[in-house]
Amino acid sequence: MDNADDNTQSTNARRKTRLTSPRTTLSLLGAVTAALALVCVPAISGTPGGSPFLVEASEDASAGFIGAPRLQSFVWAQWDGKWIFIGGRTGGYHGVGQGDVDFPRAKANQQIWVIEPPASGPAKVYSLPVADLPASLSAVKDQWVSTNLLHFQDKDTLYLVGGYGENSLGEMVTYPLVSSVNLPALVEGVIHGKDTFSKTIAWGESALVQSTGGALAKLDDGLFYLVGGHVFMGSYRSFEAADEKNTTKASQTYLGEIRKLRFTSTRPGTLEVSLVESFKDPEFSRRDLNVVPTILADGKSIGVAAYGGVFTKDQLNFTHPIYMGAASPPKVDDGFEQKMSAYSCATLLLFDPESSGMYTTFFGGISRWRWNHSARQFEKAPTLGDKTKQTDYLDGMPWIDEISTLARRPERTFESVQQDNRLPGYVGANAAFLPAPGLKRIRDGVDILDLRQFRGKRVFAGYLYGGIRAFPKQFPYTDDAPEYTSGNVPTKPSDMILKVYVTAP
Repeated sequence: MDNADDNTQSTNARRKTRLTSPRTTLSLLGAVTAALALVCVPAISGTPGGSPFLVEASEDASAGFIGAPRLQSFVWAQWDGKWIFIGGRTGGYHGVGQGDVDFPRAKANQQIWVIEPPASGPAKVYSLPVADLPASLSAVKDQWVSTNLLHFQDKDTLYLVGGYGENSLGEMVTYPLVSSVNLPALVEGVIHGKDTFSKTIAWGESALVQSTGGALAKLDDGLFYLVGGHVFMGSYRSFEAADEKNTTKASQTYLGEIRKLRFTSTRPGTLEVSLVESFKDPEFSRRDLNVVPTILADGKSIGVAAYGGVFTKDQLNFTHPIYMGAASPPKVDDGFEQKMSAYSCATLLLFDPESSGMYTTFFGGISRWRWNHSARQFEKAPTLGDKTKQTDYLDGMPWIDEISTLARRPERTFESVQQDNRLPGYVGANAAFLPAPGLKRIRDGVDILDLRQFRGKRVFAGYLYGGIRAFPKQFPYTDDAPEYTSGNVPTKPSDMILKVYVTAP
């Protein structure tokens, strides 16, 4: 299920009208009109409110990125206008109850990538095998070819935590490792094809950082926050064979907590991890969620927001956001239920200082709800059957191609979906939004963009890169065509690199 070439041509034909429609060449007036026409459903108050901007992501720029890797679930960072990618996978979504279930090393990303996006002409693409790192870093070399690592860029240092994959001994493990690397040195080394940066790598081992599918953040208290995830040991095939019960061959344990950690180094090349505080709540037992920086309710403090994630006891997604700050413990917002994009996906972050509005835009992915564009309303996806019997099985978590925004204003929180402005494919899951250089941020080093710079014009905001591309509809591939059963949807790493534009009135 790692490719879907038989589907691609027909799917592209179905999407062609979106790529060439007048919507993609809107005049300024038309763009602003479309922005005002966004449809939203309020969360609590019952008072309509809309997202104050239009987000477009239909222009495929992949022809300008010859040689760039097709990856999903990877670590990414930016330095000096260049992108850095480590880890992740070169195959599609793992199967359920079928042959392509596991995460073999053969389909792991085994290169360190540096890409310089095009200012004019084609992008410049460089890579260096992880295997070129010295033998003394064997543990790091294993971690850097794993998937679903937690990561955080702290100025010129990239931190990598956990990750799941096949180690050099052939064992499937979640790594109890934290590692870091100096980004300027790494970029310089990869561009010149030489390991001149491994001396800047530090690492350490601790059960406190053993997680995959969670997230890592850092707040103004100087501490790191490890949010959720799980520890998976052994193969998914063995886990399914045991009816998803823990055995000596395969086991799964959700962290069920948010950990406040301190990373220190007492000697070169080493990292030590200590626990400052932990917060436990059944709502924290989630993985494959979106954890992003946010502006907190006071309208000025940088905090962290956690959205979505899986799996609840009924094998569905979590709906209540979690917010936390350096001076405030994690708090679940049980007054709001997010409907769209329940699974890890690319996100665009905007803040309007004038209205104190924080806007988190989600690109596609996997969702508990769909948006009915004809009826202009949310519809809960159906659940049907049993995944042990693949016939007519629907898990209630389909792939979607919508762009949605969760807005937090002082008076209310609500969710909006862009009407008739969809992605050109079922993309976004385990992808990344890479902001364009030169855009004004709310604070240096924080990827929350100032909304005011997009007013009155259509501005290039960045790229939607990587992730999974799914083909959930059968022939003739239209919206009302039959769906593939869950777990049998053809997927592959996304072959599209989409330019993202924002227009605000």
